[in-house]
Amino acid sequence: MSANTDVLALLAQDLAATSPGTFWLWTTLGLIAAIASFITAFAALHRARLIENTPTSRIRSAAQGYVELEGDARWLPGPQIRSPLSGEPCCWWRYRIEQRQTHTWYGRRTTRWRTIASGVSDELFLLTDATGECIVDPHGARVHPSVRRTWRGPTPRPGRRPDGPSWLQFGDYRYHEELLQVGDPVYALGWFHTPSTYESLDETSALIERLQQYKRDRNTLLARFDADGNGYIDAQEWEQARRAALEEVRAERLQRALDPDLHVLCRPPDRRPYLLSTLTQAALARRYRAGFAILFVFSIISWTCSIFAVLARGWP
Repeated sequence: MSANTDVLALLAQDLAATSPGTFWLWTTLGLIAAIASFITAFAALHRARLIENTPTSRIRSAAQGYVELEGDARWLPGPQIRSPLSGEPCCWWRYRIEQRQTHTWYGRRTTRWRTIASGVSDELFLLTDATGECIVDPHGARVHPSVRRTWRGPTPRPGRRPDGPSWLQFGDYRYHEELLQVGDPVYALGWFHTPSTYESLDETSALIERLQQYKRDRNTLLARFDADGNGYIDAQEWEQARRAALEEVRAERLQRALDPDLHVLCRPPDRRPYLLSTLTQAALARRYRAGFAILFVFSIISWTCSIFAVLARGWP
């Protein structure tokens, strides 16, 4: 007890000797850290409780609104999604490129890594389960991917990713990559809705958009509708183009009416969390509860240190 008292007394003396500007700067930063960690801790606890208490739905029978889904990540029909760094096929990616920079500060050399480029995927992909599939819009989601890797190289943009261990790689550039791979099991918590493709198609707006597409591709427009070959679309030829566009729009409308409804998962319109994770529900909830515990303890320590500093120095 005596040793602890002596340590506290020495700390109080050091605090009393600190200049007012330095003292209040560090005390204020400690209070800000305490408040921020307290708020973040309970946000993590809130996410853990949502994961634990929200029932898992099947895609075919999911209610409209905030839901929890489980399935596998797949591509939509069309071009494959590839990571900009490694070129590896995936359903979602995020990357960051850092450059090592050396500075001299008061005769002392310091080295730090500065981010020079970063990006995150917003391309749509599919989530499938035994009952159906839905389109996932990852914009705004907190993603827990299956792959995290870091490597180094000599150029701002990496070439082929090396196969060896990272501690054998050298260079002034460092590349960070995260991937959600094709076939990964995905846990999703977000806003589920099923727009009606038939009712949402406004014929007039669609016709105007189709005619604008015709105008943007002048060569095709002339090839299709310039009947007299004079390089100009007159009023009669433009009317033929309008009728052709209307027929295309109505054919697409009929086809969409015959297609099954498309399910979409996206960021909620309110402030509720939007999560996409390759971790299981249980593992993800444990991670958030562990984060809550760490941040809450850090918040209490920061509050205690800040209050002790103010009491030890005395309020001016």
